Amino acid sequence: MDGYKEGEFTLAEKIEIPSGLINAIIAGYQIALNKTLGAGAAAMTQLLIKDIGDFLEDMLEEIGFEVHEISDLKQDIPKAFKMLGISDDVEVEIPSNGANSGDKYIIKIKDSIFKPVARLLAKKGIKFTLSPESFLAAAIVRKAIRKTRPDAQVRIKVHPQKDPDDPLVIEVIVR
Repeated sequence: MDGYKEGEFTLAEKIEIPSGLINAIIAGYQIALNKTLGAGAAAMTQLLIKDIGDFLEDMLEEIGFEVHEISDLKQDIPKAFKMLGISDDVEVEIPSNGANSGDKYIIKIKDSIFKPVARLLAKKGIKFTLSPESFLAAAIVRKAIRKTRPDAQVRIKVHPQKDPDDPLVIEVIVR
């Protein structure tokens, strides 16, 4: 890998890895986290949002998704998922909460490449707190919100799927 420093990686690399292998790795980490922390696994995920969000922001800009130009989350979140090859079918709902409109985002992902992980974990009764989709969604929302509210806190919640064919639903809450 010419041109890269040891321990450095970017989204610009064009190395293909079978999605099944990536899904197995993600599932393994989630299972290990759940066995180690139990109910605390969800809290650990919330702690990671800032670090992972900053990291994702830098990597997305390397491949041409200008995070600083986010203007319409209903369009920009699906665009990012499509650009990264994660999903071609993403919907974003912004419930109207009166004065608090824009404090909650519901993201529905219908065809994610990570759907097999959600299915496997659901069968094992494990919450999918390390969802790559949720980290990406949270990073984009967080970046957009920080333009007007620099101290805003972003939390994510991945709703358990009742049926494997249901969309993955991620709730992003801004406080």
